[in-house]
Amino acid sequence: MTTTCNLTGTSLAGSIRFLMNMAKPLVDDVEAGRFSDSCDTTINHPAFVLGHCAYYVGYCMQLLGSDIELEDSDAELFQHGAECLHMHDGYQSKEQAISCFMDRLETAAAFVETLDDSVFGRSTEGTFFEGRLPNLAAVANFMMVSHVTFHLGQVSGWRRVAGFGPTS
Repeated sequence: MTTTCNLTGTSLAGSIRFLMNMAKPLVDDVEAGRFSDSCDTTINHPAFVLGHCAYYVGYCMQLLGSDIELEDSDAELFQHGAECLHMHDGYQSKEQAISCFMDRLETAAAFVETLDDSVFGRSTEGTFFEGRLPNLAAVANFMMVSHVTFHLGQVSGWRRVAGFGPTS
């Protein structure tokens, strides 16, 4: 009996779930009222980071063939070039932002596990990533893992500026 393995999807899913575990302690002890506090700086706060990452993980899912729908209001708040706004009413509450982020990442992990490896081998031609990354595997790795990791590092920096210590 031969078993096939979607190595790319399985690898991505493992990394995505690892990031979910990394994110939780970064935001768990932040008071709800400070979740979109820019601390009088231009630093990205947790509400923006979680929303931005959830949005772009969904965007990547669309590139990979998912029929997931992204909200226009999320595009306005979180797309590339959007400004991180201090204490903006448009951001989700702490609980909603964490739930949306975790749900989106788990949905993405489950989704990439179902894909045939041939999907990941597709060219980036005609996408934003054309000329930047060679195939959809590289895009997925960047958008669902590296990009999220980069922004979680911003939350770690925000914690210091906001007076929170490192996570344990």
